[in-house]
Amino acid sequence: MRQIGRYELRERIGEGAMAEVWRAHDPSIDRVLAIKLLKPELRAQPESAARFLREAKAAGALSHPAIVTIYDVGEADGFPYIAMELLEGRPLDAVLKEEGSLSIEQALAIGAQLASALSYAHLSGVVHRDIKPSNIMLGRDRESIKILDFGIARVADGREADEQLKTQYGQILGTPRYMSPEQAIGRPLDGRSDLFSVGAVLYEIVTGRHAFDGASAAVLALQITQADPAAIGSIAPACPGGLRFIIEKLLAKRPEKRFADGTELSRALSREGRAYEAVKADASTRNRYLPLPVRITLAMVAVTAIALTLSLGAVLNRQYRAMERMALASGSSIASFVASNAAMPSVDNATLPPEERDWLPVQAFIAAAAKDDSVRWMTMVDGDGIIRGASDPKLLGTRYRVPQGETVVHRQADVTVTDLKLDDGRPGFRFVHPILYAGRKFGTIEVSISKTELLTAAATSRNLLIALAALVLAVVAVVSFTVARLVAQPLGRLKGALRDGAMGDLDFRISHRHRGEFGELFDSFNLFATAMQERLAATERPSGRPRALAETIVETGPPTGAAAPITTPRLVVGARG
Repeated sequence: MRQIGRYELRERIGEGAMAEVWRAHDPSIDRVLAIKLLKPELRAQPESAARFLREAKAAGALSHPAIVTIYDVGEADGFPYIAMELLEGRPLDAVLKEEGSLSIEQALAIGAQLASALSYAHLSGVVHRDIKPSNIMLGRDRESIKILDFGIARVADGREADEQLKTQYGQILGTPRYMSPEQAIGRPLDGRSDLFSVGAVLYEIVTGRHAFDGASAAVLALQITQADPAAIGSIAPACPGGLRFIIEKLLAKRPEKRFADGTELSRALSREGRAYEAVKADASTRNRYLPLPVRITLAMVAVTAIALTLSLGAVLNRQYRAMERMALASGSSIASFVASNAAMPSVDNATLPPEERDWLPVQAFIAAAAKDDSVRWMTMVDGDGIIRGASDPKLLGTRYRVPQGETVVHRQADVTVTDLKLDDGRPGFRFVHPILYAGRKFGTIEVSISKTELLTAAATSRNLLIALAALVLAVVAVVSFTVARLVAQPLGRLKGALRDGAMGDLDFRISHRHRGEFGELFDSFNLFATAMQERLAATERPSGRPRALAETIVETGPPTGAAAPITTPRLVVGARG
């Protein structure tokens, strides 16, 4: 077991360009941690060792949830070391190598944490300079991260100029595939260089491919400084447009075209995350949405149906009440007529002894009156409660029994009307009318009529109104669909024009003869397309190609300078002034 200071080295768990990483144990506090040791070839260079320790100490001052915690920095027995927390998880490069790409949710979460951590580091004066998947540890939850390896980070202090002089041409620190253009050509760096590297990492997370896939450092430098990565939409169509825009802005060649700092990037990713969640929550609805003409038609039909239902309900209710009043008036008239005709016989019989009373005329009249089609039965009860006349002869001479459980639906003067069930089970009305003469009551007339005619008339009226309502709804549906199609057609034209514009075709203009709002909308699009063309033309160079951060020169002569010899001809990547 090797010993570095008080730390016991147990096993080597990783290796980078500058250092080896060991699992170690701190017996003083019984803590398992990671120890990073500078490689032997760099330990032999005092300046490299001093820079390793100085910049590691500066990184050790950083305290952020997404930055690995550094416990100790020092040198023991000639070994510069960094003691840091031992992380659980896997390096992001290993995960990407195994899975190809990650989900949009993971990309947004990782990007937000990188932005937050780098914003904090940059505000503290530290630029990482080597953001890449292998320096990002992905936690077991597959979303939380830790940024590793601030070993080549630059500290923004008074020694920056000296460090620039100490970094020879061709000895640029960092991993070429994820370098910013300014880093690749040796220009001074700030935090926006790290943001370019974040863009390269996010590109790889989303697409599963390297943003720049050159096989050599020279080709990579050319790609980074002069070429754009393959369009994300062609590789990962599911990537939201907002996230594509963020990544493309991060990968801008010029620093001023990128996000100003990590805070601005963090805000952009947060907005995109909220938008993505909202779109995802609404995805099922979006995927199954009904065309505009259908939606407008359904809405108009629904509103019309509600209005018709309420109005027809009120009309049918009032109509039924009116017909019911007519039926009650008819029944009351029949009962009153029978009572008037039975009054004189009832008065005459009331003055005679019971054995001399003659009820045959009353029975004959009742039997004749009961033959009316609307009458179901009719009875005449004398003052003693005995039935003297009835449509059913079997009831003659029996004592009258008042029906129980009936509901009074109308009462006017001496007439009482109740609801009842007839013998055949159908609903009906029962009219009770007193037999009056000279203010005295001499008996009662009871008439029952059926509601069948009333209900049949009400049903017929209801069916006719429903048929009329259906016709109205059909007319509304046809008219609404026709009008909605007239509205949808110009919207479809505008949608197609906007889609073409998004694909870069700004030569198209919408021809129209509309004089209303759609005409103004089409004119606005045409003005927008013209303005965009003029703006793009103004930003283009006379040569017709965008200005790059670097240029490629093919030299056929012998190499010059202090750098290692290069077989001629050679490619030289130089910064533009």
